[in-house]
Amino acid sequence: MTETGSSGKPPAGISKGRSLSEFAGTVRATAYGAVSKAPFTVALMGAILLSGLITRSLFRTIGNNRWFEDLAYGLPAFSNGDWLTAITGTFVLGEPASYLLVMFLLPFSVGWLEVSRGTKSAIVTFFLGQFASLAVVAAVLLLFRDLGSPWIDALSRDVDTGPTGGIFACLTLAVCYLRQPWRLRWQFLLISFAVVSVTLVGEISDLEHAAAIILVLLWKIRTISRPNLREQRFIAWVGLFSLVTIQILTIIVPTNGPFGPTQAGGGRIAVLVNAVLVLVLARELRSGRRVAWVAAIVLAVLNVLRGIIGLTLIVTLGPELKRGSGIASFAAAHAALWTLMLVYLVLCWRAFGVRRLRRLPTALGHRDMDAPAVVAQLRRYGGGTISWMSTWRGNQHFRSPGGSLVTYQVHMGCAIGLAEPIGPVEDRDAAMTAFSSSAEKAGLCPFFFSTSAPLATPPDHWRAMQIAEDTLVDLPGLEFAGKKWSDIRTALNRAAREEVSFRVTRLADEPAGVRSQLEEISKAWVGDKSLPQMRFTLGTMEEAADPMVKLALAENAQGEIQGFLSWLPVYAPGGEISGWTLDLMRRRDFGFASVMEFLIGSSLKHFSASGADFASLSGAPLAHTQHTAAQEPVDRVLASVSRALEPLYGFGSLHAFKAKFNPRVAPMYLVYRDESDLPRIAGGLTRAFLPEATLSQLAREGFGALRDMRAKRA
Repeated sequence: MTETGSSGKPPAGISKGRSLSEFAGTVRATAYGAVSKAPFTVALMGAILLSGLITRSLFRTIGNNRWFEDLAYGLPAFSNGDWLTAITGTFVLGEPASYLLVMFLLPFSVGWLEVSRGTKSAIVTFFLGQFASLAVVAAVLLLFRDLGSPWIDALSRDVDTGPTGGIFACLTLAVCYLRQPWRLRWQFLLISFAVVSVTLVGEISDLEHAAAIILVLLWKIRTISRPNLREQRFIAWVGLFSLVTIQILTIIVPTNGPFGPTQAGGGRIAVLVNAVLVLVLARELRSGRRVAWVAAIVLAVLNVLRGIIGLTLIVTLGPELKRGSGIASFAAAHAALWTLMLVYLVLCWRAFGVRRLRRLPTALGHRDMDAPAVVAQLRRYGGGTISWMSTWRGNQHFRSPGGSLVTYQVHMGCAIGLAEPIGPVEDRDAAMTAFSSSAEKAGLCPFFFSTSAPLATPPDHWRAMQIAEDTLVDLPGLEFAGKKWSDIRTALNRAAREEVSFRVTRLADEPAGVRSQLEEISKAWVGDKSLPQMRFTLGTMEEAADPMVKLALAENAQGEIQGFLSWLPVYAPGGEISGWTLDLMRRRDFGFASVMEFLIGSSLKHFSASGADFASLSGAPLAHTQHTAAQEPVDRVLASVSRALEPLYGFGSLHAFKAKFNPRVAPMYLVYRDESDLPRIAGGLTRAFLPEATLSQLAREGFGALRDMRAKRA
């Protein structure tokens, strides 16, 4: 028997001992994993820390010691023939703070490359990048010194230590093996970092970082691709924000660079004006609006002109200006960056052609279509289990060059394609690609919701993740036999005892009294929810009134409706109805307890007898029958969202209920461009499903869901 105290818990000593042993085991396992996966990175970190212990630079600054220059590399050392300083300086740092930075950077650069590309690649890239960057910087300083630039002359007399050249070489090479669009974005970020650090900070280490980045990119120049329309807008958006952020930082911290020193506080008014204008322009620029592009061009030109004035003052006033405020140097430095932005905006002018007054259907290349035209397309080519929703009010349609029809809605700047294109099977991917291209030209974020499969040949960097499971029941030869159907048999038998009957009808064929009951049941169901009724892929009584939609009614002997379902037709190519999809599920409060099991079971038998091939019980949003251990971060986020929404809409409970009918499941996917679109996608889908919800309602329910999640965890 385990010894316990009066509280029934193990004594503190035993608990503490177990915790310490578990912690020690975790540390050992982590250390072993790091050494086995990245031995060179671990050895490099150890060597740098060892040199810090030997030189005492782990505990105090040694840059002022006379012997420090004997270990440091730079043009003075190389001019004296001290080439070994390239090795000694790599493993020595001048101050304790530098060790914190280097220990942080090494795993995310050298370690990243070693894990992804192998130890040999990491070793070669680190040392070649380190030594090559030192040699290039020394050659540049030797070539341009004594030409009248105080900045170059000062750097040519400076020395440095540290492995950051090799670090940035490894980081840049690791970036070159990323998938698009992250490869291009990281390459742009690294190039921007090199330009900004040299222009504004201008220390010898900044030149070494820039040299390492440029050398690796020149080596892997084939990995640098021309940005597409979307990436051109994205780079302009990030570039504007980055420029303003840099300007704000430079009015707080003094800098130095090719244009001379700047003092903190210089150019405040100009920076504040830039910041306000960029905040106004940024979103429109990312959407490709022509008016935002013109405004950004004007803003860049004004900043460049301001820099030209600053350069003129530097040249004409010279030494007198150095005793001033440094505003001229500030303007000149930032003008160089704004010049790059101006050139970029001019070169990418085609990406910014969206005009706000253009009507969306025209922008996407097609006129409005009525429901009969969509139904004709469905009968000709067939559709998926939710394709009938393309006929619902509020949808728009895009005709692809191959003749397919893409159903979509626009919310929060997103063009949301619904399910599969309706058209020839061989045109599916081409239609989705054409729709995406047209949406991007219209300044929208395109994605596809609830497709049956990812793109077979995804263009560029398109991604797909499972967001739901379609639950399908095969109808030929359906029999409710065996233990797995016991719940359904019980519901059917109970309905017979309580004289609850079943019939399939159309809403238009029912008398006013029945229609009134159906409206009453539906309104009561909606009234129980704290949010308005969901739309988009969830129908209402309006959609149930379509003559092609079947209603399944459960009615007692007194003529009182106990519950009802609506079923949407699923067409096969040629016009035959091959299946039915469940949409509305409504039951009367305090009515027949097993009415849903009774209604669905009876509907399945009815459709089976009529010759249908299958019935879809609809997709279960955010539900997964199988969970894999290797989930991506996005999948984990979706799982959290599902738990948060469970108290509101019971997605998980609905999925468990449908399992009573022993369906086979088919995954349903969200097809999107890349992870940076997910925040916009979340906003677009929220508005698509809840078009009538107010911001206060969404915020209240969001905070309530978070509170419930925390309470469950506690």
